[in-house]
Amino acid sequence: MKIILSFLLLVSGYCHAALDHKVYPLTNDPIDVVLVTHPKDTDTLDMCIDGIRTYGENIGRVIVVSSEHLTDKAEWFDEANYPFSKPDVAFEVGRGDLNVASAFFARGGHPVGWYYQQLLKLYAAYVIPGISPNVLVLDSDSVFVNPVRFLDEHGGGLLAINPKKATKSHYRAHAQRMLPSYQPINLEVNSVNHHMLFQKPILDDMFAEIENHHKMPLWKVFCRNVDIERKWGSGSEYELYYNFALNHTSQVSIRPLKRRSSGSLHRVEEYQAEDYILLSFHSYMRK
Repeated sequence: MKIILSFLLLVSGYCHAALDHKVYPLTNDPIDVVLVTHPKDTDTLDMCIDGIRTYGENIGRVIVVSSEHLTDKAEWFDEANYPFSKPDVAFEVGRGDLNVASAFFARGGHPVGWYYQQLLKLYAAYVIPGISPNVLVLDSDSVFVNPVRFLDEHGGGLLAINPKKATKSHYRAHAQRMLPSYQPINLEVNSVNHHMLFQKPILDDMFAEIENHHKMPLWKVFCRNVDIERKWGSGSEYELYYNFALNHTSQVSIRPLKRRSSGSLHRVEEYQAEDYILLSFHSYMRK
């Protein structure tokens, strides 16, 4: 009971955090699911697709974004159709200097693909033809195993948090450099939870604020604000959107979502019986 009360108090704080309480033209359109996928996650990809189709409410298309065709269970969208490439991202992280970029990535922190996949997620709503204004970005190593909804009755997004740890300070610093109106909702919880519902009217507003302030495309702003003095760099697409949405409108809210990470694919039924909603089978844990 104490945990539930604490969560409700947190939610109450979030509901009153909006900067200007905008009213966006949100809809209950079917949710299109985007899985930005690397071949290392083919072991869980089909499970991920089956899970969201079986347990997700109001799901439309399921689209895999990757460099090659990886499954017949979903649509494939070639990442080559995006307005930037992995070398482009490396070039911008290096501030337009390939030597700086090479030195940064050679230090052994996050590889260029880590930044690239975040931008593939952020731009899916603009690049994939005919996509819904409700876009659920889901990590392809994460599997829903019990019923879940992502929209309330008014079309407002339902967001999840990872309550076990606070958002990393360098993610917050990166978001602050990018987004003039950025304010972290709560320093004690983590917005990174292996999925995010992006709603295009809110995403449009966030893109506009960032691009008008920096006078360049968002993907370049994201790259050029990576802290290259840190070995591991910085940046989180989820941290950006989560705080922007909750700060700018009362139409979106957070809700509890029982989840866990595991390396044991054979324990799915056990976790399901324990009422977990989302399981994440990270490749480093599966090894």
